[in-house]
Amino acid sequence: RAASVAFIGYDPDTALIWRGPMKLGIIKQFLSDIEWGELDYLVLDTPPGTGDEVLTICQSIPELTGAVIVTTPQDVAILDSRKSVDFANKMKLPILGIVENMTDHAFEDGTRYTMFGSGGGEKAAMELGVPFLGRIPLDPAIVASGDSGRPYVASSPDSETARIINRVIDAILLSIKGIYS
Repeated sequence: RAASVAFIGYDPDTALIWRGPMKLGIIKQFLSDIEWGELDYLVLDTPPGTGDEVLTICQSIPELTGAVIVTTPQDVAILDSRKSVDFANKMKLPILGIVENMTDHAFEDGTRYTMFGSGGGEKAAMELGVPFLGRIPLDPAIVASGDSGRPYVASSPDSETARIINRVIDAILLSIKGIYS
């Protein structure tokens, strides 16, 4: 299941120019008014950083299981990740770990190319004392899958990238068990 402002009739070619209170109102409405049914997990994808959106979610759902900090490997992204970890600590939100996204690109011949550097997420996790959950490569098939509306792991379950994503998911679930057991 998924919810997005894009699903409720907004014109995709028209900018949504919302001030903070309006954005916060829609977040609260999504959290309180949507009938999610029985869920094992509810994943909330938020903008990077420590802005009003994340603060509203933390205040609206005090029993959040934890935060997964997703970063790209370059230094400027790692700075935001450090702030996100600090924010989670101040909100007393358990940190499940850090995932490094867009680490490299694997070509069909097996060669790999790192556009944004490599290892920044793992280094930050070590320095911050939080689990490192894994690296997800930059894979054009993920983009194509998203554009088609089909989840990547469901559409390419036997791909190397899907196996990597599943290992990251397993690491997140282990982190949850470690915190709550």
